[in-house]
Amino acid sequence: MINNSFFTGFLKMSTYETFIAIALLLVAIFVMVVLKNKKVSFSARMLIGLVLGLGIGVLIDLLFSNNANYKTVAVGEIGVWYSLVGSTFVRLIQLMAVPVVFLSIFFVILDFEGKNIKRFSGRTMLMLLGTTAISAVVGILVTRVFGLQDSNLSGAITDAKVQQIGNISSQSFPQFALNLVPNNILGSFSNNSAIVSIVIIGVLFAISAKFLVGKKKEHVVSLVNMLRGLKDLVSSVLINIIKIMPYAVIALVANTIISNGLASLVSMAEFIVALYVGVIIMMIIYIPILLLTGLNPVTFYKKAYPTLVFAFSSRSSVGTLPYTLDTLENKMGVSSRTANFVGSLSTTIGMNGCAGVFPAMLAIIVGGVVGIPLYFSFYLLVVIVVTLGSIGIAGVPGTATVAATVTLNGVGLGNYFDRIGAVFGIDPLIDMGRTMLNVCGGMVSAVVVDKWEGSLNVDKFNSKVVEE
Repeated sequence: MINNSFFTGFLKMSTYETFIAIALLLVAIFVMVVLKNKKVSFSARMLIGLVLGLGIGVLIDLLFSNNANYKTVAVGEIGVWYSLVGSTFVRLIQLMAVPVVFLSIFFVILDFEGKNIKRFSGRTMLMLLGTTAISAVVGILVTRVFGLQDSNLSGAITDAKVQQIGNISSQSFPQFALNLVPNNILGSFSNNSAIVSIVIIGVLFAISAKFLVGKKKEHVVSLVNMLRGLKDLVSSVLINIIKIMPYAVIALVANTIISNGLASLVSMAEFIVALYVGVIIMMIIYIPILLLTGLNPVTFYKKAYPTLVFAFSSRSSVGTLPYTLDTLENKMGVSSRTANFVGSLSTTIGMNGCAGVFPAMLAIIVGGVVGIPLYFSFYLLVVIVVTLGSIGIAGVPGTATVAATVTLNGVGLGNYFDRIGAVFGIDPLIDMGRTMLNVCGGMVSAVVVDKWEGSLNVDKFNSKVVEE
C-alpha cells in the first residue's frame, strides 16, 4: 500500500488490488471498443458487457477477499473508480428522466384524440396493478416452496434505513397518498424520486393547454410548439447518452459484486435464489399474457433484453425510463401516446419486482416468524396491500425499502421490521433482479395496452431488430 495522501486521498489508488481492478476495467472497455469497431450489434455488446462485469467482479472477489487491506481500503477505492464509469452514465440517464416524464405525459394528454381517455387509463391501471397482484401471489408461492416463512433473517439495520422506516411507519395511508401531491413545482422537478408529482404536474398543464389551444390563443400555441421542439431535443440527447451504455454496464455490475462480496451472497443464498426464481416465474407469466394478446413473446424479449440488461445493471427504473420509452416506440411499434403514458406510470405504479414479489415475500417471512397463522385470508390481505401499496413507489435504487415498509405496516407487522434486517445487507444484489422485473412488467403492460387500443404497429413489432 502507498501511504501517501496524494494516492490515498486524492487519487484513490494506493493498493495493488486497486491498480489490478482498474486495469481489468480498462481492458474490458478496450474489448468493447474493438467489438463496436467490428460492428458487433448493440444488443450483443450489452450482453457481453454484462458477462464481463460479472466476470471481473467475481474474479476480483475470489483473488483478494481474504486480504484485510483489500476489504478496508481497496474496495472503497475500486468503488470510486468504477462509479466514475458506471454511475456517471446512470446520472446522465437520470438527468433526462424528469424532462422525459413531464414532456411525455404533457403531450399524451394534449394530443389525445377522442373521448376514450377513461378507457385508456383504465386499461393501463388494469395491466399495471393486475400484474402487480400476480407478482404478489408469485412472491407468496416461492416463499412457501422454499420454506422461507420459518427463516430467521434478523440482522443489523443501518441508521439511514431505520430513519427511512420510521418516517414511513409514522404515516397513515391517507398521509402517504397526500404526500404524493406536489406543493412545490421547482422542488418536484429537481427530485428524480418525485415521479408521481411530475405526472400530476404534466396532466394539469396539459389539460389547461388543451383548453387554451382550442380557443386558438396564439401565444399558447407558440409555447406548445416550443415544448414539442424541446421534446425532440431531449430525445436526441438521450440517443447520444445511450451509445455509451455497454461500457457502463461492465462497471455497474462488477462494482455491485465487489462492494457486497460473494460471502454475503452465499450467506443469503436461499433468499436470493427464491427471489430470482420469482422474477423468472413472472417473466414466464408474461408469455401467455402476450400470446393471448396475439403477440410473439420471443420477439418481445429479443427486442427488450438490451433494456432489461441496463435495468439489471443500473438498479433504477426511473434511470432506465428514457431507454425504455425509446425501445417501446422505435423497436416495438408502440404508439408514442401509449409508450409515454404507460411507460412513465410504470416507474411509480405497479412495479412487479420492488413493489410486488419482494414485499410479498417479506410479509410472509415476518408473518411466519412472529407466529401469524398463514391462512388464505392472510395471503389475500398481503396481495391487496401489496397491490395498493405499489401506487406511488418511486423507481429509484432503495425504493424497495419503502414498498416493504408500506406492506408490513399494511398487514400489521410494521413493528417487526428487524426480523428481516439481514435482507438489506444484500439489497443491491437482489435489487438488480427486482428492477429488471419492474421494467419488463412496464414494457409488457405498454405493449398489451397499445394492442388493446388498436394503435400498436404490429408490422414494426414483428420486424427484425435493426442494430446500431
